[in-house]
Amino acid sequence: MPGAYPPPAFAQQCFAQANALPNGACPMPPQMHWAVVLILSWITFGLAGLIWAFKQAGFVKKIDPSSKATMMLVASLGFMALQVVLYVMMMKSPSSAAGLSAFVMLLNVAIVVVMLMAVFGMRKSIVRYYNTVEPIQLQLSGVMTFFFSVLYFQYHFSRIVQWKKTGRLG
Repeated sequence: MPGAYPPPAFAQQCFAQANALPNGACPMPPQMHWAVVLILSWITFGLAGLIWAFKQAGFVKKIDPSSKATMMLVASLGFMALQVVLYVMMMKSPSSAAGLSAFVMLLNVAIVVVMLMAVFGMRKSIVRYYNTVEPIQLQLSGVMTFFFSVLYFQYHFSRIVQWKKTGRLG
C-alpha cells in the first residue's frame, strides 16, 4: 500500500542520493542466500541464525536510526544467559529446582515476546523504508515474519541486493 507510511525524516538525504546516483547510494542489505543462513544455523545449533539476526538488525538501524531491534535482541540474549545460570543452579541444588523452573518458564515467555517485538519492529522499519525511500512496493507477510523472520528477511534482502546491482527485482 504505497503512501501508507510517511518517509522518515532521516531518509530524505538517502532518497536524494538514491535518485542522483546509479544503483542508489543507500545502504546495501546483508548479502547471503537465505538457504546458507539456514544451513549455517543448523550446523551451529542456531548460533549463526542469532548472529545473522544481529547483522540484520544492524542494517535496519542504518535505514531507521530509531529502530530498537538490536537493543531487544541484546535483552533476549541476556534473558537466555540468565536462563543458563538458572539451569546450572537447578542442577547443583535439586531442592530449589521447583521454584526456579517456574522462573525459567517465565523467562521463556519473556524471550519469545522480546524477540517478536524485535522482529516485528524490524519488519515495520523495512516495509516503511522500501515503500518510501527506495520504493519497490515491498510487502512482508506477518505470518511469514512470525515463523521465519531471519530467513524471510534474508530472502527479501537478497532480492533487494539483486535489484540494486542489476535493476531487476528478482
